[in-house]
This record gives sequence, C-alpha cells and structure tokens, in this order.
Amino acid sequence: MTGMPHSADKYTSRRLVLRGWGSEEEVMRFADEGNFELLQDESSDMENGIVRDVIWRITPGILLQYAVDSRSKCSVFTLTGTPAEDVKGIAESIEKGVHPWTLEELLSGVDRSKGAQEIYDAVLRAGIGAPHEFDKRFYKRIRKAVRNKDATIRSAGIWAASYSRWEEFRPDLEAAARNDPEPTLRRDAQVILDNYSGS
Repeated sequence: MTGMPHSADKYTSRRLVLRGWGSEEEVMRFADEGNFELLQDESSDMENGIVRDVIWRITPGILLQYAVDSRSKCSVFTLTGTPAEDVKGIAESIEKGVHPWTLEELLSGVDRSKGAQEIYDAVLRAGIGAPHEFDKRFYKRIRKAVRNKDATIRSAGIWAASYSRWEEFRPDLEAAARNDPEPTLRRDAQVILDNYSGS
C-alpha cells in the first residue's frame, strides 16, 4: 500500500488504523460534517494494494487521505502537509474523534493473538499502523513473524515490513527471498525488496 506523495518539507502523520467505527458511510459523513474539500475518490487502485482511496483538503496545504488496504483489510486515515505543527494538531483532533488503534494496542494485539489467522491479522495491522520512524517494539514483533515456522505468519511478517520499509528489515527480507521454503513467499519478499528503493 502506498500513501500520498510526500517530500522532505511536508509532514506526514502515521497511518491511523480505524476500528469498527471506520465504515465508509461514517467516514464520508465525518468528512461532510467537517466540510472538507474532496480532491480524489477512487474505488480501486489494486496495483498499489488499495481498494478505496479518498483525499480531501482540510485547509490550504493540509490533506487527509482515507484508504482501505487490500491485504490487511484495514481502513486508515493519514494526514500530510505543512506546517508540521498544524498537521500534528489536526491529527490529534481526529484521533480524539475517531479513536483509532493506539500504538500500544497494536503491539498488544500481536502479543495476545492466538492461532495463525489471528496472528496474521494482528501483525499486518501493526505493520500498517507502525510509526514512520524506526520503532524497535514493532520491529521485534514483525521480524519474529518473518522468522515464524508457520507460512501464514511469515507471510504476514513479510508484508507488514513492506508498509514501513525500514532498512532494518532488509536483511530478513533478503533472507526470506533466498531461503523461505515457500516459493510464493520468496517471490513476495523479492517484490518488496525491489520496491524498497522507491520508499
């Protein structure tokens, strides 16, 4: 999944992973009530792993993106723009209104999950909701999944690493691309590595 284009002079919030609140109707109503200016509404961008992608202008210079990720099935809000303090302030306001998964909840969700499918969902959710900057807590849990004996969980770890594209994941992805017992996962890891330079 790719986010909105951003450059060094723009601040981008972490992806705010929505819970049950984040149905499309509620999201669109939230935007209508905020009187946000609709700039883009695409129902499908499967090449980038997005099944819904909507962008609004909240204020001059600050955009809000709502996206539904095809792999994790997560709905997320992301803000980007300048000045950074204004973006952070709006992000905090939105967090208070929609109550997305907190970083601590994303981490504990991985720790508490049982069974391959539940772990798969929790690891992907943690991957998409991880901070942009390297965070050792998320890294340890995702890396553990990449090295799991269960192929389903390894798949979650490999794809969770693709959301942040932290350089720290590169050695594990390279090892998976060379050595994973599953040809599909070897191929997935290589695809992600091939796209790392574009992060």
